[in-house]
Amino acid sequence: MKKMILFAAAAIMALGASAQMSLVKDLSKKVASGNPQALTEALVAIEPAFTNPESANDVLTWYTAGKAAFGIYDKMLELKYMGQSVPDAEMNQLLAAGFEFFQQALPLDSVVELDKNGAPKLNKDGSKKVKTKYSKEIIGTLTSHMGDIANAGNVYLQANDWENAADAFGNYADIASSAFAIANGVAAADSTLSQVRFFQGYSQYQIQKFEEAYENFTKARKLGYTDNNIVDFQTSSLANMVQGMLDKNEYDKAANFIDNALKSDPMNGTLHDIKGFTAELKDGVDAALPFYRKAVEVDPTYANAYFDVGRCLYLQAQKIIDDNPNATNKELVPKIKPIYDEAIPFLEKASQLNPDDTKAKNVLDDILYKFEVMGVK
Repeated sequence: MKKMILFAAAAIMALGASAQMSLVKDLSKKVASGNPQALTEALVAIEPAFTNPESANDVLTWYTAGKAAFGIYDKMLELKYMGQSVPDAEMNQLLAAGFEFFQQALPLDSVVELDKNGAPKLNKDGSKKVKTKYSKEIIGTLTSHMGDIANAGNVYLQANDWENAADAFGNYADIASSAFAIANGVAAADSTLSQVRFFQGYSQYQIQKFEEAYENFTKARKLGYTDNNIVDFQTSSLANMVQGMLDKNEYDKAANFIDNALKSDPMNGTLHDIKGFTAELKDGVDAALPFYRKAVEVDPTYANAYFDVGRCLYLQAQKIIDDNPNATNKELVPKIKPIYDEAIPFLEKASQLNPDDTKAKNVLDDILYKFEVMGVK
């Protein structure tokens, strides 16, 4: 839970669990008044209840906080519509807080039904009957503010405020695709959700939250999104995640993760290339070469895959040279020339596809130098 930064809370002495719930109940009554000053005071005063074990697990805590945040936001929005100047940044903070509080409240909203004697009512299976108390209001508030939180996401995106943009877009997408949004006929179309999930992932990518970014790029693609180089962003996110695993020598974990990605995207040459890189680190170039070849097969325009095939063939030939330090050129040429001959077209293609990258040219130059030294024509 992010600490509210909108208000400067005064020093509040720690309260016991029962005292915290008593405070929450008092603040709930205060919020019900709808008075802007009361809403502001309640939102500040309720903050300690977020971490108290008893109050943190009570729906009333989060409902009260959310009602206060949305109440202040709506009052400010009214003033804005009337032409008055209001701080947009504070409005967006309140809106985001309201979404967060109400989404905390929803799963906690269950009240045991009591009979006239105060005893719990029971279902046929003996379990206690429960009903919701605040969910209808919460759902109505969340769905009616979906457009507002989407607009906030766009504002944050334009300001390069990536973390808040990701949170806002995530709030919108989660609510707009929820079961209750569908039931109330306000769910967003897949085309809208896919775009929002992309920008959520894009924002997370900017702050190197690659796992979350990959998840949302994947969601966007499943919903049909194809714009803004999403495949490149998704693959780059995965590559960064895999690199983190490889840095920890978690080769099997990385390979399994890539395999899962390939199940839904088997024609992604970059994924095959990344799998090759993983295999190379673990088991060497011989193990990696089939995956690099597959990358070339599924994506004939992917320069790095051509380079990796050529590079691995070059390294295979180099190993033969290194393993036979006393061999003459006459003895080596029949062993290494066929390998170099196979490598050359891949390296030439890599240079052709990406002329600004000199890696392939450098390897080619070394092969041609060896041919010259060995007298190969």
